[in-house]
Amino acid sequence: MTDITANVVVSNPRPIFTESRSFKAVANGKIYIGQIDTDPVNPANQIPVYIENEDGSHVQIAQPLIINAAGKIVYNGQLVKIVTVQGHSMAIYDANGSQVDYIANVLKYDPDQYSIEADKKFKYSVKLSDYLTLQDAASAAVDGLLIDVDYHFTDGETVDFSGKKLTIECKAKFIGDGKLTFENLGSGSRIVHPHMQSQTVPYVISRWDSNGEWITEPSTIISTLTQSRTQGYAPTVNDVDIYNSLPDNVKNQNLISHLIISNSSGIDVFYPKATFGSYESFKNNNVKFWYPRDFYGDMSNCIAFTAWDSTDYYHGNYVIGGSTNYGSGSGVCFYRNDGGVGHDGGVIGGFTPYRCGESGVKTYQNEVNGISQRCYNLRFIDINPIETYYDGVDLNADYGTPTERQHDYTLAQYAWNNLPTNHIVSNIQAYKTHGVGIFGDGSTGFYRDIYASYSRGAGIFIKGSGKNFKNLTSIQNNAANTPGENQIILDGANIIDGVNIINYTQPTGLAIFAPNSTVTNLNAPSVPSSSINIGNIEGLVVGNLIHVQPNLANQTSAVYLNVVNTSVASKREDTIKIGPGASEVTRYVISGSSPRLTMRENHGDFGSVNIAFSGTVLPDEAVPDANSYAVYWDGTNLTALINHGGVLTRQKLTT
Repeated sequence: MTDITANVVVSNPRPIFTESRSFKAVANGKIYIGQIDTDPVNPANQIPVYIENEDGSHVQIAQPLIINAAGKIVYNGQLVKIVTVQGHSMAIYDANGSQVDYIANVLKYDPDQYSIEADKKFKYSVKLSDYLTLQDAASAAVDGLLIDVDYHFTDGETVDFSGKKLTIECKAKFIGDGKLTFENLGSGSRIVHPHMQSQTVPYVISRWDSNGEWITEPSTIISTLTQSRTQGYAPTVNDVDIYNSLPDNVKNQNLISHLIISNSSGIDVFYPKATFGSYESFKNNNVKFWYPRDFYGDMSNCIAFTAWDSTDYYHGNYVIGGSTNYGSGSGVCFYRNDGGVGHDGGVIGGFTPYRCGESGVKTYQNEVNGISQRCYNLRFIDINPIETYYDGVDLNADYGTPTERQHDYTLAQYAWNNLPTNHIVSNIQAYKTHGVGIFGDGSTGFYRDIYASYSRGAGIFIKGSGKNFKNLTSIQNNAANTPGENQIILDGANIIDGVNIINYTQPTGLAIFAPNSTVTNLNAPSVPSSSINIGNIEGLVVGNLIHVQPNLANQTSAVYLNVVNTSVASKREDTIKIGPGASEVTRYVISGSSPRLTMRENHGDFGSVNIAFSGTVLPDEAVPDANSYAVYWDGTNLTALINHGGVLTRQKLTT
């Protein structure tokens, strides 16, 4: 289709189309587009909508638009970019026909308005079309540079901006295979709507079927190979299940369209786009990427903050809002950043990484070029990773076999997985990841409002001790039903206030494994027996609640309480409903690493109490408390060890 100017993107002001009161995508929902301040469901108010193809052409399609299980607009099962020629209203309905959202004028929310206002107010000193090269235009620029025509760069090309404070407004693309570097941009510079696109169309795979479910058969994954910049990610050695079976031309493509911003601290990048492209801030402070959109990643990380050859730490670097799609690496990756006491740096503002080939958001682990790339004191707030191949959010600092850290804390200072990473992590909503929903380590830090649902691996897996957790929610994780996998894993000694576990069907493994942590306010309806293994609840903590509700009338509900604080008894309590109004309570201690029965109450609804005896002769120190006793077997004699006011005696009860 030709002769239209379709430049208004149909997108939700939020990163994905979700229900207003939850983080669930509006699966199989519908979107109606109409004139501003009208009801777009009425056909009389509707306006034309178009698919924008990779070559820039447009094809009109009928309404309503369809939302897939991940909250993205699809057409015939494929992700598409939808545009209109004008501002519009938008109504969103769920699969049951109920309205979940209405926006009277999307342009009031849309970042493209920034460009409209910029056109009115900003007089460009230089336009690229007037110069032979981008360097020529940059050298001539005084206060601004307009990229008004596509620029075809060569791999390794560098543009030196000589420290100028510029606004670079991009109305066209940077096209090429390889790396383009902007260096020496002055503090306060802005790059608006940059758009990176590969020259070559890559081979990509899709790991998801038409229903949005994970494809697990390697041969089926390989059969999805196609050439596209937007319909999947390019496989790499990280795709261990299929890599050896890939054709050599796919293994060797090594394709990126990568903008590096170097020696340019204090700049803002507004609304970066990519059509098989990526961005990197190299050895900079205070670089912010605002609202990435229409972003399809290449074979690198979509957005990265790097410091490959420096022992300095960098700060003030952010990704704020927006979303990225696909990419062989992570959606955002940090290398050697430290936000300091102010936690200055990270990902905030509602960022959604979608179907990344690695993790959604990541802090790099271990060393590069003999220098530790670990990160400290960052903030990760309002992140919604969806269907990432590895982890939704991966905040580990140490990975693999312990080896001495280089240019960082030594192992003598902090044990492996116990560095003082001290990140602030809040409102993470990981959905249907192939690996772990939220993964991390460290000896300090604060995690609040962490949600993980339908991850094939663990939903929440945080190693190390000394952290505080508030409100953890796990919904049907270990979706792959892997033996030995647990849904929530917190292996160190931490403080946990608020755990919600919801399972509609029961996977193998434990619902929560936190044997060294103090837990308050645990709610786990319908969780089966022996699936909760936690530390203790301290008696001085106010407001303790443990709610574990059995599925069936004869279902056992079990909580393992292990020794964390030696002043608190370690116990396991089971409640079994066996008749109308009746229950049985059994009490255990953890002896060694196994539960050991101490008392059973109301077995068979007889109203009696059964007390366990020791099978071996007890030493005097077994009864340390005055006016108490313990019973044991001495051969065939049942004997009581009695502490009467501090005086110990032994009395045979049977012979």
